[in-house]
Amino acid sequence: MVVLAALLVPAPSRADLAGLRPLIGSVVLARNTNKRALFIWDATQYVIQLRSDKIFGDDALHAIEATAATALADKSKILKSTSVALRITYARTGAVSPVYGSPTFAGIEAVLTLSADRAALGQHGPEWATSLARGTVPAGVAVDITGTLPPQ
Repeated sequence: MVVLAALLVPAPSRADLAGLRPLIGSVVLARNTNKRALFIWDATQYVIQLRSDKIFGDDALHAIEATAATALADKSKILKSTSVALRITYARTGAVSPVYGSPTFAGIEAVLTLSADRAALGQHGPEWATSLARGTVPAGVAVDITGTLPPQ
């Protein structure tokens, strides 16, 4: 006699799927002074991947924030600046060109800027990224939302 037992495991939510994702795209140091360093992340491919995974709205925004915190902690290790910031941008697309058969460029969207004290970010980076992925902005992190993600 063979007995099969099934475990009921809840399906992952959209938030779990969005969670902590790997960095996709380029992060460049745009400005560095003793007081503040500013990085810019071209998250175009990341945003495309989120859409492909059907992650939209707040879940997508939280995923970007969490990935940004992880990337900023990693990139700012070698700097001497007191505070660090990461501006997240992506290339917007427009209508499909009848001549070329591909979407047209519709500009750059600055979605948000994530800022923190460099030393605190180095110490609490992974915890902060997890909090951001869950939708909670931890003390010590500033998130300035300046744009929008593509609609569903």
